[in-house]
Amino acid sequence: MALSFGDFVLDERERSLSGPQGAIDLSARSIDMLFVFLDRPNVLVEKRELFDLLWPGVIVEENTLHVHVSALRKALGPNFVATVHGRGYRYVGPHPTRIQERVAPSARSGGNLSLYRPECIARDAETRGLIELVNQYQLVTILGAGGVGKTTLALKAAEELAGGFQDGVWVVDLASMPDGSFVESAIMQVLGIPVRTETTPLLAILDMLRPLAGLLVLDNCEHVAHAVANVVRSLQSDASMLRIVTTSQVPLGLSGEHIFRLAPFAVEPTSESDRSAAEMFLIHCYEAQGETLAADELPLVRQLCIRLDGVALALKMVAARAAALGLAEVDRQLAERIGELSTGWGDTPGRHRSLAASLEWSYRLLAEGERRALRALAVFQGSFSLDGARAVVGEHADDHLSELVRRSLITRDREDRTRYRLLETTRRFALQELARQNEELRARARLADHVRSRFEESLARWELTPDAAWVAAYRSDTDNLRSALEWARSSGDCVLFVGLAAASYRYWIEAQLAGEGLRFAEAAVAFSGDVAPSLGGRLLLALGELARINSQDLRAIAALTQAVEQFDADANDVLLAHALVLLGTTLNFAGRRSEAAPVFARLETLSGMLAPSKLKAWTLVSIGLWLLTVGEEVAGMAKCQAGLAMHRSCGNERGLFRSTMYLAEMAHRRQDHQGALALAEGILPSLRERGSSLELGAQLSNLACYSMALGNSEAARDAITEAWKYLPRDHGSWHWCIIQNATELAARDGRSSDAALMLGFVDHCFDGWPDGRQPTEAAQRERIEAILSAQLEPESYAAFRRRGRSLSLFEADVLAGFER
Repeated sequence: MALSFGDFVLDERERSLSGPQGAIDLSARSIDMLFVFLDRPNVLVEKRELFDLLWPGVIVEENTLHVHVSALRKALGPNFVATVHGRGYRYVGPHPTRIQERVAPSARSGGNLSLYRPECIARDAETRGLIELVNQYQLVTILGAGGVGKTTLALKAAEELAGGFQDGVWVVDLASMPDGSFVESAIMQVLGIPVRTETTPLLAILDMLRPLAGLLVLDNCEHVAHAVANVVRSLQSDASMLRIVTTSQVPLGLSGEHIFRLAPFAVEPTSESDRSAAEMFLIHCYEAQGETLAADELPLVRQLCIRLDGVALALKMVAARAAALGLAEVDRQLAERIGELSTGWGDTPGRHRSLAASLEWSYRLLAEGERRALRALAVFQGSFSLDGARAVVGEHADDHLSELVRRSLITRDREDRTRYRLLETTRRFALQELARQNEELRARARLADHVRSRFEESLARWELTPDAAWVAAYRSDTDNLRSALEWARSSGDCVLFVGLAAASYRYWIEAQLAGEGLRFAEAAVAFSGDVAPSLGGRLLLALGELARINSQDLRAIAALTQAVEQFDADANDVLLAHALVLLGTTLNFAGRRSEAAPVFARLETLSGMLAPSKLKAWTLVSIGLWLLTVGEEVAGMAKCQAGLAMHRSCGNERGLFRSTMYLAEMAHRRQDHQGALALAEGILPSLRERGSSLELGAQLSNLACYSMALGNSEAARDAITEAWKYLPRDHGSWHWCIIQNATELAARDGRSSDAALMLGFVDHCFDGWPDGRQPTEAAQRERIEAILSAQLEPESYAAFRRRGRSLSLFEADVLAGFER
């Protein structure tokens, strides 16, 4: 009996090897090694396995393996045994056959697709799209990140297409090829083409495939793309009936190549299903382990899919681990160690046995400059712009970014095609490499400085940019802003942290995240003693406006008073006007007229110097409100109307809303409840359309108060019910205000004891609030007092209020009729 492979014959009985020139001298151990390789064609043989098979029970140095592999390569040629770095060896020569069974390769052999059983879940649309491309074009490359499911999709499409290819479908896996020199041998082996000295491997491939109407799938091409391209280029011109599908992380770059980009599974449900594609895939993999998903585990499934960006390999690994540990435990582990996902699948390529190995495979294919760029870009949270990449990466950023996109390690953001992102799994891996290379400090400092510059520029743009467009321009950097602020604070860089807090305050307000912005501004105050006074003044302005938005008027007044002093010293009229508008408005609504008067006198002088802008609009409204306060109705309304018109011209929707809210409050205080109600109702449609949740909730709460002042309980009830959907349930002032509205409604409904309990609760909350109640809430408190005093005996009323002061927030919400 003998094995024939190419031009060689290995006699099993004689244990001898012969070739075209006759007998070949090999040691007995080298012959044993050749038998092992021929018994496992195109299969990785680990070094450990070779030691166990060839030297059982004996300790042998690794160098001995190298000696025998070198002997085989000298005898057979360099293209028969491939080294898999750090792992072992793989026989990649012609497929061995028994001499008496050997037949010439047939053009009607049908290929080797039957060896594969693709399990392609939740990829129906992608399969149809790929099939359509293959039917139209000769060469299609499936392009995508590692572990995204390119091979599975290619095999599924090939399976569905197989009936249309009379000469069959061949699948050639190139993952184990150490370099491009083995590509032709691997293709010959799968096709069953014998090696002949009279022709080249490429010509032999062309000779066989030229007359065939078949499909050739070349899988895992990214690390040998150049060699694959050389083969495919020849097939395109010489084998016109052949269709070729390649899978790769990088295009082949050939004329006529059509790219099919495969993204990770969608993590959001479609309109046709209440589950996303990622969820369906993860559930399938989990239940394939013999597990049954409980209904209360669905939120965990969704969270895992989002955490893993819908990457198929990662989801499959999670399912395997969850079968042993449970979904909740796996989710907890992944929050810290996402890269440690692994599997014990024995039939899986090494790079797919752990998430880290898959990422390492892609990473090692990069040039050093590209690796350095990938590491640096990992500091971005979420997406980033080209300018951001340039700031963080530095030299050659454009070239490196283009190559990383080409290699599918960075993708264009789905929501904003001008921005880029790393999959979270890739980002975590790159961050580890960044720390390992001691480059994290520099990359994070560059990111923070870039974010500071970006948001400093945003302040100037805000003045003349419509609100919606302005917020949209910066919203994508929200997570990067948070990251930069946290890093600057933890690193102790005072100037950077204060600069970031001062530059970003406008964004926090416009994005309806003023509470978060206030926390950063408060933290930055502790650092401001070590920065230039002008920067400290900008931080005080930021702190003042954020405090005002968060209903902390006393704090706002203190910060803005200091800011005015600093801007006077700096002779900065624009920032001075900002501070005076905020300070004057806050003093006015706090009823501190004597302090407000000189502020508005200065503001009147400055207003004429300001160009049309959002600041100018606020200045006009602020002065108008002051004039209304002091009884100058005609002049006050004229100023307010001019300010509202300028808000509209600047696209300042939020300014228009808040200015109208202030006018309504002013009317309510002057007992013009009907006028206040009309103003409040007039802006509700725009607030609902804009989706301004906090401002909508606040306006509805105010509208409820105005309605009850007019005796319309039903209108108030509707407003309270709707307001509760939008206001934060955070035990803050707006939360207390809506409970106080419910208190008045309960009193008017005759629920006296409930109303007295809730009043005690709200009194207790405002007693601990430095600012106390605003005038509107104070007036409402008097109305409630009058109603309940008429309904309850004094002792009973006092007892209910005392008991109410010890209610929990939950109990108060229940009494108010609010669902939690």
